[in-house]
Amino acid sequence: MKNTSINRSRVVFINLTEMDDYNGLEANLKGGGKFVEQNGYGPEIFNFRPDNGKCYGYTPPYGNINLARISGTINHDALGDYIDDVFVVFTCSRESEGRIICGFYQHARVYADPVNDDRSTRIIDINGQRVFAEYNIVCNGENAILIDRNDRVKQLPHSSRNNGVGHGQKSVWYVDMPDRQKLKDDLLDYVETLINQANSNDEYKYHLHDESRTYITSTKQIKRSQAAKAQCIRLKGCQCNICGFDFEKTYGEIGKDYIEVHHITPIGQLSTAEGYDGTDPLIDLIPLCSNCHSMIHRRKEPYQPNEIKAMLGK
Repeated sequence: MKNTSINRSRVVFINLTEMDDYNGLEANLKGGGKFVEQNGYGPEIFNFRPDNGKCYGYTPPYGNINLARISGTINHDALGDYIDDVFVVFTCSRESEGRIICGFYQHARVYADPVNDDRSTRIIDINGQRVFAEYNIVCNGENAILIDRNDRVKQLPHSSRNNGVGHGQKSVWYVDMPDRQKLKDDLLDYVETLINQANSNDEYKYHLHDESRTYITSTKQIKRSQAAKAQCIRLKGCQCNICGFDFEKTYGEIGKDYIEVHHITPIGQLSTAEGYDGTDPLIDLIPLCSNCHSMIHRRKEPYQPNEIKAMLGK
């Protein structure tokens, strides 16, 4: 299959509340700012909900985008000013990790202002009231890819901790300054790899079916093989195989049976290698804590576990 290339001339990064599925209300939402903390929801809760073959995304906190910072070619329709063929990278905030990439839209239409067209699929019943969740981004469902929560490991640096090169406090990051191009390319190289993994390997495809209508819609979710993950943990233990961190020993009951699992060879390379007939949990996978997993992915070509061990002096 031919590899997909991102349109790097029209890119915007948008930070969201972290959720598992972005397919409706979830409990205990975190990282979405004061509005989400006070109201228990944000319009972005539907960003990856399939809706008649489309996905409709929202940009916190007010649904506004400065189109001129993405492209000089701005169009107009009945819903407002917009730009087509934008690559939208969604990030989410974690208290301990900062912003991490959680999903993306390819070939999206981005509106300057929020749209309210009263579509029933975006009505939220909250605190006895029916609220419409505005949107300002639209893409075809097959072009919306969500990363499984446990596999969100690519961090974005904050400008205050990276010599001014990184995102700031605002939810929208345009990455349009010359000194940010190297960082932009690094992030998009990572995303491009994920897209081609999702397109080339059925292990990554997760279809969501809306059976309330006469049609079926779908998005893709990057999600590891749970059977392979379970076998890896059984063989290698439920603690980090680099630093030895044990979630249960540190956090008690809530950490029991929890560990992340990493593909030592990126799945896109592994699954397309000559002679590949399946992932071997003993050879191809390794249990890691969140910190070591993040460090392994700090460069385009992931570090090998032994390289991280050496950094730790182990």
